[in-house]
Amino acid sequence: MRKYTHLKIKEREKIHYLFYVEKKTQKEIAKNLGRNASTISREIKRNKTMIGTIHNNDPTAKKERKNWQYLPEKAQKKYLLRRKESKQKISLKSIQLYEYVIKNLKEGLSPELISGRAKLEKIGKISYECIYQFIYSQEGRTLNLTKCLIRAHKKRHKRKNKKTKRYLIPNRKSIEDRPKAVENRKEFGHWESDSVVGVGKQSALNTNRERKTRYMMIEKIVRKTAQNTKDAMIKRFQNLPKEARKTNTADNGSEFTKHEEVTKKVEMEIYFANPYHSWERGTNENGNGLIRRFLPKKTDFDKISDEEIQQIENWINNRPMKCLGSKTPYEAFIYELSRLDYTFPNNCT
Repeated sequence: MRKYTHLKIKEREKIHYLFYVEKKTQKEIAKNLGRNASTISREIKRNKTMIGTIHNNDPTAKKERKNWQYLPEKAQKKYLLRRKESKQKISLKSIQLYEYVIKNLKEGLSPELISGRAKLEKIGKISYECIYQFIYSQEGRTLNLTKCLIRAHKKRHKRKNKKTKRYLIPNRKSIEDRPKAVENRKEFGHWESDSVVGVGKQSALNTNRERKTRYMMIEKIVRKTAQNTKDAMIKRFQNLPKEARKTNTADNGSEFTKHEEVTKKVEMEIYFANPYHSWERGTNENGNGLIRRFLPKKTDFDKISDEEIQQIENWINNRPMKCLGSKTPYEAFIYELSRLDYTFPNNCT
């Protein structure tokens, strides 16, 4: 059986001549070149170029066969571009970079963070896409690197939203009424809140994350109730200055029905995202995903100590982030507090 080889520029020129000058069929061209008919058909279909019209973006014009033609030079350029894009943009040729990527993946850093830190620490330049390609390559799978990713997917795929039950929140303030200054993340002191539940929906975690610095506070509660959630939020926010707790955007879960008591105690306005719009609290959702790295679904939170929760919180807050210029949330948070001339209590770290 003949080994397959890619078409050369001379073969492409011959395809054009036989197809347009001698009016040969695709089967005849294939026979002339000693190729399979499907190869010729795929080549013409994949590498044809739109010509003869100034309306290249007109859907109607694109349907007209007369506006398409197979041009060998254009076909060769398209082929070379696809070949280039099919390979890694930057290979892990440097042993130092190779070891750095693997080491940091195993320590829990994402490909984007590794890319940013490698440049910051002058280890080398590498794109996060290259790291993803390495993870899902045969070598990466042999090293079991997919398990180093936050969600440890065996294949790269799109997320699907799942609808959950929503409750009526008394005197609920919609995110639509939230100050516009919150949206651009330039102002410090705006938070997002949610809950992470354990097996049986008994013990849970109350999570709060600051939008600008991505600093996260995690508090374990014995059960996901409105009273426990209220107490957990008051406990953590009362340690911060008023300028560091301006607003909070929460999920529509029943645990936030006592939001007015939280506002009264710590003077922090609480708004609620639209139902099924988790992206409106994307900062907190991302943080919860990091927690799930250590506490996957079906984890019994009753068996998780407060010390272990604190370790997870510390890991998240000391993890460099690309959006922070490869600084950590803790570094960014402390800087913002220092601008308020405020000293962070030891029991908050």
